[in-house]
Amino acid sequence: MRVEKEQHNVVIICSDGVVFKGFVHINPGERMLDFVNDEKRKFIPVTNVEFVKRSFRLIKGFIPRTGKTIILNRSSIKFIEEI
Repeated sequence: MRVEKEQHNVVIICSDGVVFKGFVHINPGERMLDFVNDEKRKFIPVTNVEFVKRSFRLIKGFIPRTGKTIILNRSSIKFIEEI
């Protein structure tokens, strides 16, 4: 069974300084703010990720630069904006 989702292009800044662009997929009609602040949701999948700025803590080659899916811990999000 497949659940239809709306794809939203976002830029995300994490608490460790990493900045990336990608797509989050939310239920039709749901607000981005409600999606991100949902206490039941501990992790947020982000697809087609493109890293804009990496943290020095990341090991080169450990995380792909673009085109992959990451599962982001919601508590690490410092800023998210739809673009």
